[in-house]
Amino acid sequence: MTKTPQDRNISSSFAKGLKVLAVFDAETPSLTLAEIARRTGQDRATARRGALTLVQAGYLRQDGRMLSLTPRVLALAGGFLQANQFGRRVQPLLNQHARALDAGITLCMLDQDRVLVLAQSTVDQGPVTYGFTAGAHIPLAHTSLGRMLLAGLPADEINETLSRVPIPRHTETSLTDPDAISQQVDLARQQGWSLTDSEFEAGILGIAVPVSAPGRTPIVVGASVPRGQSTDKDTEALLRGLQVCAADLRQSRAVEAL
Repeated sequence: MTKTPQDRNISSSFAKGLKVLAVFDAETPSLTLAEIARRTGQDRATARRGALTLVQAGYLRQDGRMLSLTPRVLALAGGFLQANQFGRRVQPLLNQHARALDAGITLCMLDQDRVLVLAQSTVDQGPVTYGFTAGAHIPLAHTSLGRMLLAGLPADEINETLSRVPIPRHTETSLTDPDAISQQVDLARQQGWSLTDSEFEAGILGIAVPVSAPGRTPIVVGASVPRGQSTDKDTEALLRGLQVCAADLRQSRAVEAL
């Protein structure tokens, strides 16, 4: 196959190395070379070269057969966060609204069919704390954040995405039919907010609202509360608070460059 000029400017080796970095997560913080090769779809020799290069560069550490990320990878995310002034413009707003609502607030966007946490604000003695941090991935199909992000996509992209993403059953009430999830996404688009009830975590309500303008890269904010401790009035107040938070983020232009 003939390469286009753009293809010739792309380093396949570099791209393969980035794939190696991306396979590590909370469930698999350490991997063998064989596991890295299988997860990246690379042959063993290619995965080995990429992994050892990253060890040499300081982004991976090797302990016997096991490889894991080093804190140096935070410098990559730190450059993005500082360039977009997250510490000065985004985090203070999230903290302010989290205190007012007495609930942690999460700012997210789509990343390769998953929900990517961009920033999060927690509160002391908050009712729900999952322990997610900036850079963490959250399931797409069963969270209010994920469904609100999907609602920001064109209709054909929504169906295409749902046809290829995993749809596990996290709880007894998790929807597993892509069509049923698509209907909930349509509802979220129509009403301007998304609500999930015990689909990702039993007994937890999740609420999310859009931050980005229509036609822009979907960005949302959301929060979670225990179902048994939340009345309809509390849920409505949380929704209104998230909408105000989203409006403040838009007004500050803190997320325009994302």
